[in-house]
Amino acid sequence: MFNLINSKQKLPSLRKDSLHWKSPYAQKLNNSILDFVGNTPLIKLNKIPKDHGLSCEIYAKCEYMNPGGSSKDRIALAMARDAESGKYIHEDTQFVEPTSGNTGIGVAFNAALLDKKSFIVTGEKNSSEKVNTMQILGAEVIVTRKSSTEIARQIKDANPDKVVMLDQFENNINPKIHYDTTGVEILEALGKVDMFVCGAGSGGTVSGAGHRIKEKCPKCTIIVAEPEGSTMFNVNGRKHPFLVEGIGGSTVPIVLDKSVVDDFEVITDEESFLMAREVIKKEGLLCGGSSGTAMAAAIKAARKYNLGPGHRIVVVLPDGIRNYMTKFVTNQWMEAHLFMDPPEHSMRWWKHPITNLKLTHLYPIINDDFTCLEAIEAMKTENVAIVVNREGWFVGAVSKDNFRHSATNPTKLPGKKSEDFNFNDPVTMHLVKDCYTLTKNGKKGMPTMGRLSRILDITSFVVIGQNTVDEGHFIPESVITADDVLEYISLYTDNEPSFGN
Repeated sequence: MFNLINSKQKLPSLRKDSLHWKSPYAQKLNNSILDFVGNTPLIKLNKIPKDHGLSCEIYAKCEYMNPGGSSKDRIALAMARDAESGKYIHEDTQFVEPTSGNTGIGVAFNAALLDKKSFIVTGEKNSSEKVNTMQILGAEVIVTRKSSTEIARQIKDANPDKVVMLDQFENNINPKIHYDTTGVEILEALGKVDMFVCGAGSGGTVSGAGHRIKEKCPKCTIIVAEPEGSTMFNVNGRKHPFLVEGIGGSTVPIVLDKSVVDDFEVITDEESFLMAREVIKKEGLLCGGSSGTAMAAAIKAARKYNLGPGHRIVVVLPDGIRNYMTKFVTNQWMEAHLFMDPPEHSMRWWKHPITNLKLTHLYPIINDDFTCLEAIEAMKTENVAIVVNREGWFVGAVSKDNFRHSATNPTKLPGKKSEDFNFNDPVTMHLVKDCYTLTKNGKKGMPTMGRLSRILDITSFVVIGQNTVDEGHFIPESVITADDVLEYISLYTDNEPSFGN
């Protein structure tokens, strides 16, 4: 057994000013968890600036340490209190809110404490962890491929006297609370700020805190971290889907004041998630993917503006690791999206190309105008069907299990009965949410059996295909399951043939 007393190993020294011991009997009593919204830590980074060759100071505003887990706790509480003071909240009030997840958690959080019902409308892109958190807070979560704002307004308009939509995208309380609190907290802690960096979703943080900081530090450079594929600030960029959640998009919300922003940095998904993992590992700050976007933007901007000793950068870390445990936190997820290489293993089959697989199952390829019933008919002998558009480009996949899930978990809208699963729905309404693909002619070459096997750790099937040469559209060819890989391993593990290793 390890004996700490007799060990020659030295423990790290503990600076007196780094620990503030207080008797638990002297702690302040609080009326509710809402007392802890705001006043989040502002923490100086030690390893990240040095490892990236920067001599300026970088401080992380840890908004994920709000009780609901994100910066949206501030606006949800402020908007709810504003609605309450305006006498919009009554005994039978229900809340509805369109969201990418974190505002929904904040609204569900407040609704639960007010003993009110909440309906949260969110896009299918957003993590299951966010949905589960909102549900355990008592919210009815409507996951949609359509406009979440449009559906939320329909719910509101159907019963305007009963349903309250706080609407983070148009409610000026959103930037105001960041002006009154977030910006003030930063200035009180640092006094001088040379650069302020954050992402923009609804735009409340950059608009509110940005204006407050500019008032005291007019030379401060305000930087927006823009995901590649977003055109909110990168208006001449190519619009395309991206994996980072909660920031970016193609529509500029009403509450976003772009005039306060001096510049933006375009950050890829790969840069975002690798940086988030780096911040977690090196600084111990358990942040989310969009926090990685902001930190990567800060590093790029610091170099661009030649910030050196004595300059101070504040980076907002909007949410934490909790919402992404099955996404970028998972190595296999990173490998599936080619953001990381699979681990090295000694099994010779590990590096074999996936084209060595002799696939015997023919999975149906159906058009995106098929109904669910037609898709099920096409899947008589298989559990999965690939969905393509008229050009043959990949749209997604459907599965019998996903249809079963839709049929047994119907969406319940306020004031309406849960509708039975409609077998005449188009298949595009019931695509498998997290459908993984591997491209045989992708940026990292032919995928290996090792990478394929790692992806199958987190999914039941992978769609294989090729990208078109001109526009990079994915053309699917087949589906590979764990059974295919297991059969391959069983055939070749003992014989260990060589396939050009």
